[in-house]
Amino acid sequence: MSHAVSPSITARPRGRSRVHRHTYDIDSREAAVHAPLDTTVEGARLAVKALLLTLREAQIATANAVRYGQGFITDVAIKAVTVLLDPRHGYDYWSGTNDLAVSQIAELGGFGDRQWQRLKQGVDELGILKFVHRSMKTGLERAPGVDQDIQISDLYWFEPKNLVPWLRALFDAKLDQLRRERYARHKREGTKVSRTLVTKRDRPKCRIPAQLNPVGWARSIAAMAKAKADPTAAYRAREAEALAFAAKLARDARSALPG
Repeated sequence: MSHAVSPSITARPRGRSRVHRHTYDIDSREAAVHAPLDTTVEGARLAVKALLLTLREAQIATANAVRYGQGFITDVAIKAVTVLLDPRHGYDYWSGTNDLAVSQIAELGGFGDRQWQRLKQGVDELGILKFVHRSMKTGLERAPGVDQDIQISDLYWFEPKNLVPWLRALFDAKLDQLRRERYARHKREGTKVSRTLVTKRDRPKCRIPAQLNPVGWARSIAAMAKAKADPTAAYRAREAEALAFAAKLARDARSALPG
């Protein structure tokens, strides 16, 4: 059913949205994933090690199943998982997630953007890594050609329960083996297993579209200039707040340096 618009009401341009299908806002329940691997840093590290060993074994076991001897799990997939589950590259033990951009994953892993884009759906289907497409409101004025939502990096995480059965069996066996080896080592050395509790970090979501999607942001700003429109007050306030927080983090980091 269509509804006629009264001629006395001036319709405002709705703007545009270029986000992919099945994309969720950064503040939505679907994008607020909490999937820690363990309550301790040591336990989470052991789970990550078990997964990487499992993937290597699975790759060798299935090497003759597909062309080029890559198996069901390729070198690029293993490199990407290694990057995304590394706290040095943004993996958060508390939430069990990482939100690196595709370009960052590719650069750190030493492969091309398109290689990961082609592989990530298969990695998701195997349960090795799950991911959710995310977006955020630009907060810009509604004007012709101005994006109202902007695509940002996907959110990735690993949960053993998502692994397909044959991989889950391999993972569980490998994790049990690593735990037994760790227990035997500490018993032999007469030491206790370290238990560093996972704690939540002060890491609020970035709210600066220019950082999260520079190309999309530039396109929107160009459209605003063409339409002779200005950013809304809410956008300016959010950007100022995010910049102020970033400046505080930088000051705190400098003050923590020795000397």
